[in-house]
Amino acid sequence: MKIKTALTFGALLLTGCAATAPKSATYFLEMDRMEEAKTAGTAGLRILVDNFSARDAYKGKSVVASPAPYQLTKRANAEWAENAGTLVNSAVQDYLAARCEKVLPPEWKNKADYDLTLLVHLDALCQCKREKNWFAVLRLSYEVLPKKGGEAVLSGRFDKAQPLPDGDLGNYAEAQGGLVKEWLDALLARLSGRPE
Repeated sequence: MKIKTALTFGALLLTGCAATAPKSATYFLEMDRMEEAKTAGTAGLRILVDNFSARDAYKGKSVVASPAPYQLTKRANAEWAENAGTLVNSAVQDYLAARCEKVLPPEWKNKADYDLTLLVHLDALCQCKREKNWFAVLRLSYEVLPKKGGEAVLSGRFDKAQPLPDGDLGNYAEAQGGLVKEWLDALLARLSGRPE
């Protein structure tokens, strides 16, 4: 009887009749397309974007939610394409590469010529619900250091909660892309000596 049950279960698996776990949706961090960079000109910056540090909650691929104050959970069946620190780091490199003279990843630290290093600590990249309202939250601190060491040329913090129409993860991922771009627009303006 045990063999017959095992064979029946195996046949169900092969034919697809058995229940399967729902697939996890993968989200990307996309900013507005880079067309405006071509018309804006190139900032004469040569910058290395170092690996991002991040709070433990953001070291994995999970989409993190905060359903109540001081509470973090992972969204079921949803993940970023990469861990959060790497995801934002890649977006930063793409953004700056379209706008600066030279942008290098961390592995080029001792191999190439550049003037500045961008260091970022990711404190929050989460979807929050407060009462009945949803928000995309991006919180990070950053420093821009000269290649040869010394005091930061520039440092700051970005902390913003963008209201969302609902709890849809697609809307959330799009809003996070907008927040990252907003931070980078302001950072590039400061680095280029332009008013924000």
